[in-house]
Amino acid sequence: MQRHKILLIVILILAAFLRFYHLGQNPPSLDWDETAEGYNAYSILKTGMDEYGKKFPLSFRSFDDYKPPLYTYMTVPSVGLFGLNDFAVRFPSALLGTFAILTTYLMVLELFGNRKIALFSALFLTISPWHLQFSRVGFETNSTIFWATLGTWAFLKGINASGKKIALWLSLASTAFGLNLFMYHNSRVFIPLFSVVLIFLFKGKLLNIKKYLIVPAIIAVIFSSLLIPIIFSIQGQLRYEGTTVFSDLSPLYKASAKIEVDRQDGMLAIGKILHNRRLVYAPIILNNYLSHLNPTFLFFTADMNRHHAPGIGLLYLWDLPFILAGIYFLIKNKFDTKSKVIIFSWFFLAPVAASVTWGVPHSLRSEMYIPTYQIFAAIGIYTLYSYIKPKKVFAIFASLALFINFAYYLHQYYVHMPVEFSQDWLYGRKEAALTSNQLKDNYSRVIVSTKLEQPHEFWLYYLKYDPKKYLSEGGTVSGGFLEDRNHFDKFYFKPINFAKQSQEEKTLFVGTQSEFPENSKVIKKINYLNGQPAIYIVSGV
Repeated sequence: MQRHKILLIVILILAAFLRFYHLGQNPPSLDWDETAEGYNAYSILKTGMDEYGKKFPLSFRSFDDYKPPLYTYMTVPSVGLFGLNDFAVRFPSALLGTFAILTTYLMVLELFGNRKIALFSALFLTISPWHLQFSRVGFETNSTIFWATLGTWAFLKGINASGKKIALWLSLASTAFGLNLFMYHNSRVFIPLFSVVLIFLFKGKLLNIKKYLIVPAIIAVIFSSLLIPIIFSIQGQLRYEGTTVFSDLSPLYKASAKIEVDRQDGMLAIGKILHNRRLVYAPIILNNYLSHLNPTFLFFTADMNRHHAPGIGLLYLWDLPFILAGIYFLIKNKFDTKSKVIIFSWFFLAPVAASVTWGVPHSLRSEMYIPTYQIFAAIGIYTLYSYIKPKKVFAIFASLALFINFAYYLHQYYVHMPVEFSQDWLYGRKEAALTSNQLKDNYSRVIVSTKLEQPHEFWLYYLKYDPKKYLSEGGTVSGGFLEDRNHFDKFYFKPINFAKQSQEEKTLFVGTQSEFPENSKVIKKINYLNGQPAIYIVSGV
């Protein structure tokens, strides 16, 4: 077997190990989105309907954020095979995270025709903190990398193929890009824009192979016809209004006070122009866009604890000089111009969708940056190796520095993250659900505090509550964070008013420490892994 194939197999084995090792145990708990993916997949498996009773939806209402459907449907066979558990929910993400290493290798090889750069790109993506973090959780966004790299590779293969193979490859590209539109919201911005770039770059070749474009075009039209009604539906607009800076519901700059000052000073006409909120969008969006290039965000803190390991950002510090060198050499050296345009277009388009939302920089919404950073680093280290002498010394020092960075990441991820960030991972819900379920027969009802953040989903998931029974009881009323009407069996999910509710009937309470008086009858106290109190189970008797 050729050496490069052996190295690729070794990289893929390492990628699979890093993504599947202790997958169900670390991170230490599912977050609310993961439990929603899991329970809705379980409900689809058992009933063909989601938790609201909608049959095979193309948009899952979930927490009123209307998730694209593909990840949930991918979780259905996983739950069917492994059961409803944390491993099963995370399995599709880990699997496609591993496959993304292969498709990245193939894409880079097709772009640059250089096996070493392709192998380095695959290796750097394999050990990337950014990619590893999200390959090990059931978030939709991670899987977009696989579909995007698969689609790009297939498109390039189609452009360079001949005869009927052109239609086959381009049909695969259309399918991969089309599926990506139903993977994560941000793909709905990136994929159309990136597709336009590809079409423009190869418009001459595409015009010459028009007869082979019929099937790929039909596939694209089918996916578009499914997506457009969703985007313009009430559900799509609710998602839009809840995240975008263009929404009237967003905390956008308020110009009314400034215009009133201009009115009083006789400058109303100018004020209406200068303080028009549409002009305010530009600096907000630009600032949002540039925030994703903040070194602190990239190399140290990410955006929230749930998105990185302690002391580690989204990229290694080791990456920085090689990324910069790779960008320089990609511009300067005689790489194929179209390949350059593809990589830089990918890089510059990656944060566009995130830039028109609040809460930036956001590592999930901008994960589409992967694998451009790894490709830059691969080009950088490959080119520097050819320039720097003695080569062995450079290779030893670069390898040692990378190993130290990688080892530190693994230590922080497996040793410190579960303890330090268990609160961020909503640890304790499983134990609380199971304990309250064991005790419920001694009480008339169980009130679970909504301060536990979407508790109905955790209780449904961890109790594996029969979806048929749940839907017969009314299913989920609303996934909004202030919703207090969800209930099933003896469980009621609402704010706790202990003094009042404990007098109404025999009640078991599950909530936070602050919701109970000091003399409460605490049946069980559940701590986070750092020893801090997480959840109290209290008897109202």
